[in-house]
Amino acid sequence: MSMMSPNKNIKYVFFDIYGTLAGFYPEREKIQKKILSKNGIFLSEDQITLGYKYADEYMAFQKKNKPIREMTNQEKKDFFSTYELKIIESNNINLDKKIAWKIWQEISKEKYDLRIFNDVLVNLKWLSDLGIKIAGITNMDIAGNILIKNLGLEDFLQFIVTSLESGSEKPDSKIFLESIKRANIDPSESLYIGDQIESDYLGSQNVGMFPVLIDRYSYYQDFSGVKIKNLDEIKTLI
Repeated sequence: MSMMSPNKNIKYVFFDIYGTLAGFYPEREKIQKKILSKNGIFLSEDQITLGYKYADEYMAFQKKNKPIREMTNQEKKDFFSTYELKIIESNNINLDKKIAWKIWQEISKEKYDLRIFNDVLVNLKWLSDLGIKIAGITNMDIAGNILIKNLGLEDFLQFIVTSLESGSEKPDSKIFLESIKRANIDPSESLYIGDQIESDYLGSQNVGMFPVLIDRYSYYQDFSGVKIKNLDEIKTLI
């Protein structure tokens, strides 16, 4: 972790949601492994986790240029076919795009929930006990109040600003500035934690927030900015 320190007068900590506070259950690696095996492709969960690194970076790039909710059906088909290919081809397996789309359709039919990680509640409580307010910023296409309720975080989060409500996607400054305005603080009085370098770290840094990358899966070993491995390491920053 970098030796840089944020302004000690932190009034708000903002979090990305997916990959930072919450993940799929059953884990998306398990779902992928199940469907891939049915289609004669055998990868370990670690290999699939690595594949998701490249797929998620592709998704972040796409959302910056054109949100998925604004795509035509054909554009969505092309996008998710490529997304699935990123997972598979990162493990040196070549696959026809039509088969990738078939696999993605099967995966999309699997039932899953979005659940908070095990280190979330204890650290949100720690922040709250310090008198620091907490909020979320996410590119998810859902109303923020519904997302807070679904995650069971009503006791801790003041609000979540989503791309659906903001009409903008990280790393666009609009969604960050809207969150800062809602919190009624100066950007320098906030810390932002997210798991993507461009959409989270650089996006929040560009508006004057103190950025922190959370690297739960050790994707970014060579990253030179401020990085934590899990939420327990928040205590080293505040």
